[in-house]
Parts: sequence; C-alpha cells; structure tokens
Amino acid sequence: MVMNNIPNDNILVCVTDQLSCERLIRTGAEIAKEKGVPVQVVSVLPEALVSDNTAFIMQKLYNTANSLGAEMTFYFNSDPALTVVVHAKKSGATHIVSGTPGANSTLFFETIKSLLPDLPITIINTENHLYTFPAIHSVMK
Repeated sequence: MVMNNIPNDNILVCVTDQLSCERLIRTGAEIAKEKGVPVQVVSVLPEALVSDNTAFIMQKLYNTANSLGAEMTFYFNSDPALTVVVHAKKSGATHIVSGTPGANSTLFFETIKSLLPDLPITIINTENHLYTFPAIHSVMK
C-alpha cells in the first residue's frame, strides 16, 4: 500500500468578517455535498481589522461552519489572495467559493485564477446567484 501526504479534495469557501458570509458557507457545503467531498472555510483578515465586533462575527461564522461539519481556518495577513492560494494548495481544494469582491479587492480573483488556473471559482452575489468560472486547463504542445 502506498501512502502519500496529498490532502483530500475539498470545496474551499472564502469568507470575510461579515455575517452575510453565512450564506457562502451554506452554499459551499451544498456544493461539497453534491460532489461528495468535505467543505473547508478560510478567512484572511488584516490584523488592523481585528476588533470585538470582528471576533463576534467570526465566532458566528465558525459556529455555522462547525454545524455543517466544516473546518475553519483563520489567517491574519495583508495579502488575502496569496494566503488563499497557499491554503488551497496545501489543503487539496478542488473548487473555491466566495462572495463578490469589494471595491478594494478587485485583484483577489485575478490573482487566484492566475496562480490556480485548474480550480473553478464560484462567486455568489448578494442575491444568491451563483457564477462559476471554470477551470482553465493548460495545453502543452
């Protein structure tokens, strides 16, 4: 029997410090259930944003993730896209789910897509419409 340390496939849900991210976790869990894989949740916040309110919201999101059987990982870093990319690679993510980017985070998806072109990304807008950007498989000639 060959043992390897390749992580299990999973759906990775990216959340911020907003209660509305509960819908992202729930949708990610539905996608994971359809695909028969676990769901993981990741949050990357700059240290400057940590407050009592942030802690309260993150606890609520953690409780939601936990109730759906998801692991939740917190990072404090000023480069959320790169942090998500590293986490996705290490955890074996096969699909990323996120909300719509804010005005200051337009490079978030571009960075992830350029570094992880083989991963589809599903964006969920505020009306709960899903937009999936498929994997871009590179062709070697």
